[in-house]
Amino acid sequence: MIFEIVLVILVFLAVTLVAGNNLSACVGPAVGAQILSKRRGELLGASGFVVGLLLQGAGMANSINALLPDLTVQLQTEVLVVAITIFFFANLARLPLSFSMVLVGLLAGFSFAQVLTSQVPFLTAVVAMWIIAPMGIAVLLSFYLMRYINSRRVSDIWRIIRFYKVVLIVLAFTTAYGLGGNTLGLIVATAGYNWATVAAAMAAVFIGALFLGEGTIRRISQELYLLRYSNATVALAASTILVEAAALLTIPLSNTQTTASAIFGAGVSYKSKFYP
Repeated sequence: MIFEIVLVILVFLAVTLVAGNNLSACVGPAVGAQILSKRRGELLGASGFVVGLLLQGAGMANSINALLPDLTVQLQTEVLVVAITIFFFANLARLPLSFSMVLVGLLAGFSFAQVLTSQVPFLTAVVAMWIIAPMGIAVLLSFYLMRYINSRRVSDIWRIIRFYKVVLIVLAFTTAYGLGGNTLGLIVATAGYNWATVAAAMAAVFIGALFLGEGTIRRISQELYLLRYSNATVALAASTILVEAAALLTIPLSNTQTTASAIFGAGVSYKSKFYP
């Protein structure tokens, strides 16, 4: 009983940290483009996290079973404690780090320590997705989407701007939805996807977004996401597609990495530059 309570507390802490840290990757473009205020961006992102967790989070239990079958309560506790510690100190040092990558690495490490080999095919697929999705697909997809957008002649600039504003708001929600189903779903599934852990995660989402997310949104939107509407739209669209595809395949994928790679692809495309 004590371990179950500890697991709920650990899920709350982990989701609070991840929601606060990753919120900027979801709503940062819309806030940086001055379409949403910080507060509205926080609420929109938190809502997307929760919906994604509820609708797709349970599927990440398949990833946990594939990485480490018969996960005991003690192992669940140890994995989450170590992951939270690593992620916390990385945040203090302002080092970019994916919580899902930390979890997968820890689960794989525990599995190898127990001389289990059944997870090797799945782990190979995960690593391949981590390499191909951000470094290849995200960059190329955003690059050629920007090329296509820039090749089109614009007759009504204000209509296009209104269109981008609506799309950016939708994409901010869908990106948060994908992260909720993928990364947050993986955290909850590590502790066991049940009503207690899901309830703790839902509460943690709003606390993390409202109390920890503002600083990262301000920093990210001012330093990195001051993009043109087209760049921001393409970056979020590419990231959303990849993270959602990974969630459907029950493969953990870093939202932050795909978004950053998509922004890079959009930024280096022809006649598409970041604002100074």
